[in-house]
Amino acid sequence: MTNQWDTYADLYDKGIGSQGDTLHTKLIDPLIFQFLGDKKYDSILDAGCGNGYLLRKFADQARSLVGIDASKKLLAAATHNTSGLPNVSTVLGDLGQNLPFDSLSFDVVIANMTLQYLPALEQFALESARVLKKHGILIVVIDHPAHALFLRAQELVGKKNSKFLTSASYFLSGKRSKKSLWDKAILEYYHRPMESYINPFTKFLQLDRMIELSQDSESPRILGLRWKKV
Repeated sequence: MTNQWDTYADLYDKGIGSQGDTLHTKLIDPLIFQFLGDKKYDSILDAGCGNGYLLRKFADQARSLVGIDASKKLLAAATHNTSGLPNVSTVLGDLGQNLPFDSLSFDVVIANMTLQYLPALEQFALESARVLKKHGILIVVIDHPAHALFLRAQELVGKKNSKFLTSASYFLSGKRSKKSLWDKAILEYYHRPMESYINPFTKFLQLDRMIELSQDSESPRILGLRWKKV
């Protein structure tokens, strides 16, 4: 899924900016801060760091922060956007492969709105657990899978949403496409039901908390999961 992010890297960087767009500032970022708490950490990994906006926001919350991304263009933007922060570094890498870090390297791993773009989660589950220190935490934030269920129900009564170009059952995992990035891009992503976001990680980590967020108080929009390494 690297090429599409290279294609839309400039659009993403401009849209997210240094602070995040409305979805991030209103829903996603407060959720991550809630999961992190007030504690200052030794090391944080931003897995799928994009243009580095999250690295900037958490620069004061850890002694060392590392951002990793598979898109060369997004990583270049992240490197540029965090150039004035001496405790931040960036690394090119694929979250679907072995992570280029030693075991027990991080107190926190954050996967912020990235896992829905991975074709499989088993390798990331294994690797995130490996690089986490004992009692470390993994924070996962994704598009809520049940958002597709809500849209599917609308479609079945003749009200198809033009944003989601691929339609299928909530229970059918697989590659789909949608209008994204403020409706200026067509992105491919991988839909999977909630159990498929949880089961791969239960082999290695303990689910500590789950939070579901909505933009309209009706349909689910964001799902947050916090895991602990015990």
